[in-house]
Amino acid sequence: MRKYSVIVVGAGIAGSTAALFLARAGHRVTLLERASVLRTSGSPVDLRGDALDAVRSLGLEPELREADTGVRRMRLVDAGGRGIADVRLRRPDSPDIELSRTALGRILADRAAELAELRLGSGPTSITADRTGVEVGLADGRMLAADLLIGADGQHSTVRRLLWRPEEATERPVGLTIATVRAGAVDDPATLLMHNRPGVSLSVHPAGGSAVAAFILRTGRQPAPATAELRAELLTRRYADMGWRAPELLARVRDSDDVYYDTVSRVRTTRWSRATVTLLGDAASSITILGEGSSMAVAGARTLSAALEAGTDLPTALATYERAHRPVVERHQRGARLGAALLVPATRPGLAVRNGAARLAPS
Repeated sequence: MRKYSVIVVGAGIAGSTAALFLARAGHRVTLLERASVLRTSGSPVDLRGDALDAVRSLGLEPELREADTGVRRMRLVDAGGRGIADVRLRRPDSPDIELSRTALGRILADRAAELAELRLGSGPTSITADRTGVEVGLADGRMLAADLLIGADGQHSTVRRLLWRPEEATERPVGLTIATVRAGAVDDPATLLMHNRPGVSLSVHPAGGSAVAAFILRTGRQPAPATAELRAELLTRRYADMGWRAPELLARVRDSDDVYYDTVSRVRTTRWSRATVTLLGDAASSITILGEGSSMAVAGARTLSAALEAGTDLPTALATYERAHRPVVERHQRGARLGAALLVPATRPGLAVRNGAARLAPS
């Protein structure tokens, strides 16, 4: 198998996993992350199916299971915090792993940094690629050259923006916005709590001792407010009469400098690769919180690594990766509309139907 020099853009879950797989296989990997520190906010994530096989092959399963949140059920509550219905999230014998995004991201990035070169505060401003290789211009004026560039830099991917034409790649909001912030102490470490009003949802996830509050709201096609102050104002306005823990958690949003805030978008690309550049994770095909993005990212990184290990030329390997992984991702995306309806019912009748169904679900 030929050993490549590889630049991976984005040290999140997709990028760190790809860097780890490729570096373990003997490729020379540089992992670029635009932020000066790794992301510490965001909702907990799940690893299941092929993603579990992937982390097992990396020898990470015991460490990841140690970080499992232990959450097993969701309790829907009313404005006074009283239970409406309990819904089982995982069976007692489920092999799935749920852990905080912070824990998963840190474990993967730390292991990748042991074998690859990790550069924080460094991202691409220009990319030139052809069948012989790729050159990446950085903000400080330096240039990096490699055989392969992997864009794993999320739904707002710079790599995709620089190289894919508008007709080849679209990022369209699906009408939801999510904001997360640390939530303080919780009473039951095994239970996620959620309260809804039509068009808005507020949940508190224990997250294994680092509880996270998630505001998920229907915002239509409007873009995210440009500043943290405007975002806090929007949340305050939409959640003003929410009840439950909304006042306390809104105060945390206003006071915190670590609030994750983004629109939920569907990313679609006609193809994942151009010359010696390929996309991975949300950069390639995303529905963010509604499409098992973390599991798809981990599984996709393994599929990409395996395609490169097959010993074929680089264009053939990238085509093999997309042919194998794209159908898996698209299958998971088909449930996005139902997922949105369950998380954030838009109307009072819709909310009543959702709650009624929850009362009948296994607890």
